[in-house]
Amino acid sequence: MADTGSQQRRTDLLEQMRYLIDEVTALREVMSRMHESQITNTERGPSVKQRYGAIIMRDSNELLPALKKLVGVKRTKKKRNRDWNQIPLEEILSELKSARQSVVETILALDETHWNQEITSGINVYQLLLNASHKDADTLREIAQLLYRDFS
Repeated sequence: MADTGSQQRRTDLLEQMRYLIDEVTALREVMSRMHESQITNTERGPSVKQRYGAIIMRDSNELLPALKKLVGVKRTKKKRNRDWNQIPLEEILSELKSARQSVVETILALDETHWNQEITSGINVYQLLLNASHKDADTLREIAQLLYRDFS
């Protein structure tokens, strides 16, 4: 019989990982009204495009390979970092949704026993996904702050 608390934690983490997909969809309209220079500006650190690119790279090169390894899927070729400021925003957002959807689908393929398995250096699936959701929240907050400053 499944532990109800563990099941709830799995459900909550899955929803947190899905949240990024919803957030990207919601921000598309706001972003479409911005001038290109506003989303490629690097005066205050990485640009909006670069921050989204960092999530894509983390999903593609860290989360997805670690999760796929648990379910016995062969490793995929790592994505190389690109000059995100040279890529159209719509393409970045589409790639971000696709990368996160792949992560979510792989999470759904995990069975209960996978969640406590060590992935690397004492990190299990719970910890991996919790860390990723915290990084997502930090990155989305940074993006929102950049966008708010530009709209103010």
